[in-house]
Amino acid sequence: AVVSTQSTGDNDRGYQFRQNPQNVKVFNIQGQGSNVALDLALALNTNQYGRTFEDRTHVFEIRERPESIPADAKIHNLNVRGKRGNIVQTYPGVEYDYQPNRLEAEVGDYVHIQWTGANSNPQNNAGQGRAGTDRNNIALLREITYPKEGAWEDEAHGCFACNYPGLISNTTNLLGLSWEEQMMLAYHTNKGSFYGDVEELDDTATYFDLGPKRMTQAGIWRFMCTRNNNFTNRSQKGEIRVVPSGETAA
Repeated sequence: AVVSTQSTGDNDRGYQFRQNPQNVKVFNIQGQGSNVALDLALALNTNQYGRTFEDRTHVFEIRERPESIPADAKIHNLNVRGKRGNIVQTYPGVEYDYQPNRLEAEVGDYVHIQWTGANSNPQNNAGQGRAGTDRNNIALLREITYPKEGAWEDEAHGCFACNYPGLISNTTNLLGLSWEEQMMLAYHTNKGSFYGDVEELDDTATYFDLGPKRMTQAGIWRFMCTRNNNFTNRSQKGEIRVVPSGETAA
């Protein structure tokens, strides 16, 4: 039967939801030796039936592989998941995190860094920057200050125990990216519309896309989001581990 708020030809069982019907026919045995019509009551308000109160639909786009990228090359997608707020306010979702927060690739692979945000978060949700907004960035973590013997033997760029970014210079090594690309990851170049605090990324757009970048050297890079990594409250850090082609990342 058709469930509808409009007149249809399929309403002989009472499935035309108009004027808050109390009952709908399930079995009609009248004329079969009985005069009993078996109905079930519905908890229904037709004034609300056709309305959408919380639109949780999402749209994503799958684009064709750029012609500059070989057909057999692997492309890794690095995004951000989660929403603004503390662990209680985001439930059943999660707080901000890179997705994946530990990415493993080989030399010759491509890493596509992109993420999206919103300007419609609840105004009272905990977080940094302009209320109701979420923004992200990537900044290489600083090196360990006091290395200990036998520790940090992987010679990674950036220390997970640090909560402070390193200084971006012409010699800073982050995935082999240029100085301009590292500045784009840290600060963005596509501006938003609020013209707020620059240091908390309020002046950036909700969407960021660095584009696919080919991994040209092996190494380990650890990074953070300067806006959302709130020390003891929220940690937004990630790692990209690139190994020589043909090897499996440990």
